[in-house]
Amino acid sequence: MPVEERLKILLLGPKKVGKTCLANYLSGFKDTPAAQYKETVAVRVIDFEPEGSNALGRRNRVVVELWDVSGNHSYQPCWAACAQGAHGLIFVFNIEQKQQLSELEYWYKMFNTPNGVLGQGSPSIADTSCLVLAHRSTAPQGNIKVQKPRLPGRLQDIKCLATSLDHAADNNWKAEFDALVSSILIAQRHEEENAFLNSGMDGPLFVQATQAQ
Repeated sequence: MPVEERLKILLLGPKKVGKTCLANYLSGFKDTPAAQYKETVAVRVIDFEPEGSNALGRRNRVVVELWDVSGNHSYQPCWAACAQGAHGLIFVFNIEQKQQLSELEYWYKMFNTPNGVLGQGSPSIADTSCLVLAHRSTAPQGNIKVQKPRLPGRLQDIKCLATSLDHAADNNWKAEFDALVSSILIAQRHEEENAFLNSGMDGPLFVQATQAQ
């Protein structure tokens, strides 16, 4: 029976930026945006098997837990539970609301620094396991192309993609998400292998292999 490998990825950002629509699309749950806005209550988790996971070696079942975290600050008491054990972070903002850039710094601080919800000593998540989605839910006016802004502070080294479910966006941004999942999975496997080797199990295994030669 194949082993199940689970990856926990959080969708973070201000409210009303389209996180739930993105979660539905990325998971294959639904590929069209909702007609009316409905606020996420605390958090919503979607489990799904990512595309291309069978090409990553090992005959294991890969499952992504996509945590759609509400942007309403009244749910902050549950953020620590959401952040616990996360493998990747996706920050979302409305590309037409430039003031939300400063809010991204707040979300990064809360979920990926020692001053955040997990406190001192909590491990940080590498920039390579993060994405920023500059999302658009309305059509651009005329032929004006909205440029992706320069990301603030500690988010500058994170890849930023222009996304939309209805209008012009970066080509293949869904493929970029799939690549992120693959990268996180490979990094997680390396971490588990290193933990196993450092646990003291490598000595006996090496002796047995030597004796068998």
